[in-house]
Amino acid sequence: MPARAGGERGFAPMSAADGTRVADYRFWVGERVRFNDLDLLGHVNNIAYVVYVETGRASFLRSLGMFELDARRQTVIARFEMDYRRELGYPADVRVGVRVLAIGRSSFRIGVGIFDGDGCVASALNVIVRWDRERHQAVALDAAERAALTAWLGDGPEPVLTV
Repeated sequence: MPARAGGERGFAPMSAADGTRVADYRFWVGERVRFNDLDLLGHVNNIAYVVYVETGRASFLRSLGMFELDARRQTVIARFEMDYRRELGYPADVRVGVRVLAIGRSSFRIGVGIFDGDGCVASALNVIVRWDRERHQAVALDAAERAALTAWLGDGPEPVLTV
């Protein structure tokens, strides 16, 4: 595959919309790198980044009332993509940003960025489906869920840091 202008072979160049800037996010949660997050090289292991994304996603969904463990309506992950952008070591306190990218009938996309200071160490894309745990099938987002998600599209609430 030929290289594209400004990008690696087969990959489009990164843009300001790729979620690598602090300004791309308004919902934040703090996370601490633990010693057991390290791999044999002393870097944060790839699976730890997935856990940091999970922390951000779960905190965001809880803030919207869409993450209740005993509720009939649940959320399931239909797609998870991760871009590892640079090494992260121990010790470190990172910030996990979450943003809503798109809203469909029964699903929505969120972007998640993991930051060490102002530097993005990883970013993720999640497609989340609203799920009926009794019928075992996707269900449409209700009006309240849609309104809560829509509030986080584009400009909206001031930044929130959840500790």
